[in-house]
Amino acid sequence: MARPRTARLSREIIGRAAIEFVEAGHELQLVPLARRLGVSVSSLYHHVAGRDGVIQAMRQVLVAEYIRPMPASGDWRQRIRQEVELTWRMYADHPRVLQLLLTVVIDEPDVLRIYSVLADALEEAGLPEGEILTTIEVIDAFTFGMTLDALSPETILDPERATGTLARLLPGHPSGAERNRRVFASGLDLIIAGIEARVRELGAE
Repeated sequence: MARPRTARLSREIIGRAAIEFVEAGHELQLVPLARRLGVSVSSLYHHVAGRDGVIQAMRQVLVAEYIRPMPASGDWRQRIRQEVELTWRMYADHPRVLQLLLTVVIDEPDVLRIYSVLADALEEAGLPEGEILTTIEVIDAFTFGMTLDALSPETILDPERATGTLARLLPGHPSGAERNRRVFASGLDLIIAGIEARVRELGAE
């Protein structure tokens, strides 16, 4: 029998199916995923290394879709903003997938490139080598936190039960996606301002 012209299964097909499966609210398990794809579990193992391999395939699919390598331009602040903005958008569109991505080691070249850009930018900013990786982890934690924040209800704090200054401020505060976007922008501003302050502090010592 002749082989089909279109491959029935590939790493990308598995990754995309897993993303849809997880974002639909299902727990990632190989048996139901294989059933969804109409293949056997053993067929999955020809393309991915178990459950962790599926998660890595999911990450590769998202990075290819959201993050394109760009020539270095602008100062270190602009490069950090660009990378963090793209990463946040990718995760914010797929918050349930993010919770799985945090459980596997990052070894994909396209993803490691993002961290290399951040490391180079922080070195250019003037941070000492001993603080660069920790600062990247702080940026990561902020991005992950903002992604999970996207799962919050439209209104987080009940204005009818609030008192004092909080009660006065809540009615004019944005909600939903607008609030998430504002918090992200303000948080990123504070991180960059903190890096600048740290560099000034080191220069004054």
